[in-house]
Parts: sequence; C-alpha cells; structure tokens
Amino acid sequence: MSAGRKVLMAGAILMLLLAGFLATGGPPKREPRPAGSFVFAALGDAPYYVWEEIQFSLLLRELQASDLAWVLHVGDIFWHPCSDAMYRTALRRFNRLRHPVIYTPGDNEWTDCWERGSGRYAPQERLDRIRRIFFTDPKRSLGRKPLALQPQGGEGEFPEFVENGRWSREGFLFATFDLPGTMNGMTPFPGRTSSDDAAAKRRTRAASAWLRETFAEAARRKTQAVVVAFHANAALEEPAADPYRAAYDPFLAVLEEEAGRFGGPVLVVHGDGHEYVVDHPLVSRATGRRLTNLTRIQVPGSPEVGWVRIVVTPGDSQPFAFEKHVLPRWKYW
Repeated sequence: MSAGRKVLMAGAILMLLLAGFLATGGPPKREPRPAGSFVFAALGDAPYYVWEEIQFSLLLRELQASDLAWVLHVGDIFWHPCSDAMYRTALRRFNRLRHPVIYTPGDNEWTDCWERGSGRYAPQERLDRIRRIFFTDPKRSLGRKPLALQPQGGEGEFPEFVENGRWSREGFLFATFDLPGTMNGMTPFPGRTSSDDAAAKRRTRAASAWLRETFAEAARRKTQAVVVAFHANAALEEPAADPYRAAYDPFLAVLEEEAGRFGGPVLVVHGDGHEYVVDHPLVSRATGRRLTNLTRIQVPGSPEVGWVRIVVTPGDSQPFAFEKHVLPRWKYW
C-alpha cells in the first residue's frame, strides 16, 4: 500500500472514531410518550468510585437534557466519607439540575457512617446534619425549580422528620420515607447504645404513620395511584418472619394493609439492591394472596451508573411504564 493511501486510510479511521465520539457524547434521544402523560426520573446508589464520578456527571447531563417533571433520588449519594463536604457536593449537584429534585437518605450517608472508611461518625449525628444541609426548607424540593412539598416534620407527633415529604400531580400522590438499608439502621456497631435502637424504632413508627396518612389523603382526594419511595431493599419478596425483613415489618404491614384496601395502582420505588428489578413481590399476610396492584421497582446502582425513566399516564389502567437508562462502563466523556 502506498504512503498516500495509508494516510487516507488513517484519516478515514480518525473520522469514524470522531463520529462515534460525537454520536455517544450528545444528549439522549427523546423517547415519545403517550398524550397527557408526564415523566420523572428515579435513581440511586451512585456514584461510589472515582470512575463512577465521571460517569455520574454524564448521567446528570442526560437528566438536564431530558423532559422531566422531577428527579427522585432514593439515597446513597456516595460511598464514603460521610463528611459535610461530601453532603454539600451532592447538594450542589442536585441544585444545578433544572428540574425539581426530591431526595430521601440512604444508608451510606448516615447509618453506615460509623465505619472506619466513612469517618467513624455517630449515625444519628449524621442524620441531623443531613436534615440541616438538605432540608433547610422542607416545604420545597431541591433543584433550580423547586417543587412544593408537604413535609411530615415541623409539627405533629413527629416534628423532626423533615426528610419525609409528599406531593401530587394529576391524580397521583407521591411520598418519601426515611427507611435506609443495613437492616433499617438496626445493624450492631461499636458504641451503639439504647438511644440508637430507640431512634430507629421511632423513625419506623414515623414512616408507618406517614404511610397511613398518605393513603388516607389518597382516599380523600380519590387519587388514581400512590407512589411510595424509600432507600432500603426491605426484602419485600421474603416472608414476614424473615429476620432482615422483620426490621421493616411495622412499615411493611401497613403497606400491605393500605395497598390492599386502596385497590388502585401502588408503585414502590427503592434502591439499595443495585440491580434493576420490576415485579410484584408483596404477599398479604391476611389473605395469602399476592398484591398484584402493587408494583416494585428497584433502581440500578453501582457498578451500574444510571437512572429509570418512569412514564405516568393518568387514566390508564396500567399507568406506569419504565425505561432503564444505564451509561456504558467504558463511557467517560
């Protein structure tokens, strides 16, 4: 092959590589959606590692370019350390998004913070800092265009739970609940005291009460569907006697009862398991029957960095549709 032809071939290869770069580096293709529907994003459990930080910046770019009613983050905004600086980095990311951002805490940012690599913090102290940093105004979401929220905290029996919020749109009621992984914050750790146990039980009571209030509000409004969001993979598919599931049982017992009574579509969105799952895992202990009106979606997580596009179609008998969006592990531009 002549030198000239080699140069031309090399140039053609470079042009193909450049075309591939531009094709993968642009904004995501806008997917069509049914008339009258709206879309929100759900994500969690990333970034954990340095290379995932780079991918997560690309994920945020995708969210910016997408037509979304809001972004729902179900916790684990990092792995470690649990410092105020890490909290504020995540907060800046949320507040740069042009969409409203609703956030519920995960175990990485508070219940696991006693670990050496996380800073050996007291978990309850870290939860207090999360409330002070992320929930300064619990009546407004995060993001550049905040959404009005109704918080559980501020008054009533559980005034400290400013992280639990509720909002609605077009006949759908949404609510968040502080239920982290690691056995709902009940995992033993050095220095754990009875006050940690009492706080975990109170937090679960607060979540259970908030869930009952949410379904009562849905009944008053004649809501078409209810969406429940929290961090933990609470072993919904396991029997009630399962030791891990038992840590969440007061909340799950209410969820079974209220979802069965409600009858309409109920969507549970959570993270913690790191694998994308859509199923109907909950069985009523009262009837022994599967609650087919309750759908669970577990968002993907590290080592997958991605999000789920959830399309909501009011008036449809199956109002929720799901699209998994994950960045390729080799994509760093």
